Amino acid sequence: MSTTLLIGGFAVFLVSGAPVALAFLAAAVMFLLWTGIPLSVAGQAMIGGVSNSTLLAVPLFILAGELMNTGGITQRLFAFSSAVMGHVRGGLGHVNVIASIIFAGISGSSSADAAGLGRVEIEAMRKAGYRKEFAAAITAASSTIGPIIPPSIHLVLYGAIAEVGVDYLFLAGVIPGLVMGICLMAGIYIQVVTGREACPTHPWVGAKRLIGSFWEAILPITAPLVIVGGILSGYFTPTEAGVVAVFYVVLVGLLIGELQLDGMIGALSRTVRSSAVVLLILATAQAFAWGLTIERVPEAIATGLLGVSESQVIALAIILVLLIVIGLFESASANLVIITPILMPVAMTLGIDPVHLGIIIVLALTIGVITPPVGMSLFIVAEITKLPVNRIAVATLPYTLALIVALIITAYAPDMVLWLPRLFGYGG
Repeated sequence: MSTTLLIGGFAVFLVSGAPVALAFLAAAVMFLLWTGIPLSVAGQAMIGGVSNSTLLAVPLFILAGELMNTGGITQRLFAFSSAVMGHVRGGLGHVNVIASIIFAGISGSSSADAAGLGRVEIEAMRKAGYRKEFAAAITAASSTIGPIIPPSIHLVLYGAIAEVGVDYLFLAGVIPGLVMGICLMAGIYIQVVTGREACPTHPWVGAKRLIGSFWEAILPITAPLVIVGGILSGYFTPTEAGVVAVFYVVLVGLLIGELQLDGMIGALSRTVRSSAVVLLILATAQAFAWGLTIERVPEAIATGLLGVSESQVIALAIILVLLIVIGLFESASANLVIITPILMPVAMTLGIDPVHLGIIIVLALTIGVITPPVGMSLFIVAEITKLPVNRIAVATLPYTLALIVALIITAYAPDMVLWLPRLFGYGG
């Protein structure tokens, strides 16, 4: 009965439209009252949930992404990507993906990509004659790369919850992030060659313009190398990398001359709001997760999965379906806090590496940002384009399929995911 009250209460509050943090907390309080456990336990769990110093990186990486959009960096990234790929069949669609890969190396956020870089991408594609639906769809889809390629806010959260080294998680995200980009570009190519999308192409800009756009974007392009390289060389920790990212972006913005005081104040304000939301969800979800642990829900789910099949292949397929389904109904941050403690025992039983598991969970849940009914990137690009969300969701379907292909490759190719971490000393 207590388990039903905990899980059912959460579901009822969520369906009723309550904020997810309130749903977590209310369900946890109901559970404690029913079982006679002191309410102070909820407060202790909440404090413990956000007391990990690794979480200091979250607001810092959010701020770095906001400052990038304010300081003119996104425009230079897009201009360089356009010079490289604008003449290829599929043109600015491919440019959109490449720009998101580079942007992801600084912001680590799908929302920052869709809201900031997305405005530049959609406007450029609209002026070039692309369908607004296509521009919105590929902008939303490419934003999913942000939480995978390091630095990643979601990987920081997973590392704090699962007690896994964030530096190794960052390394493990590099190749899957590139695989996501390749799959999206393949999806664009298929859409173009089959005639489903008419993508205007433009003449090659020439070597002189290419080199010029490269030098204009050299500082933003090298930012991911500075951040990840500093972590690997031991100059700073993943948490300290957030400080470096903010300092680097501010420096670049000032050198470019487009970062103004009012823009910085606006970026700080948005960062405070976003960080408060993420950390409040994390804190309240820890109280909820404590109840799940006491009721031995993770062990029951692990036993149920293994009861279906002891095959890692089949169990992993069930996990992927589960992750994609729950990603439809809640934000990746909230789902990450709930699902990580549940799946860790399953992964240990099946012999799945915890770093590999982290990449699988984050990638699968991130697909939810482009699927209704709560896909955040869908709503962001809908606001930019003024198109109905349902039209964008339909246009996004081919790229959702491409991302699922990338997820399957990532899930069933652990050596690919763990190659870079092992290269830098990860022992599993």
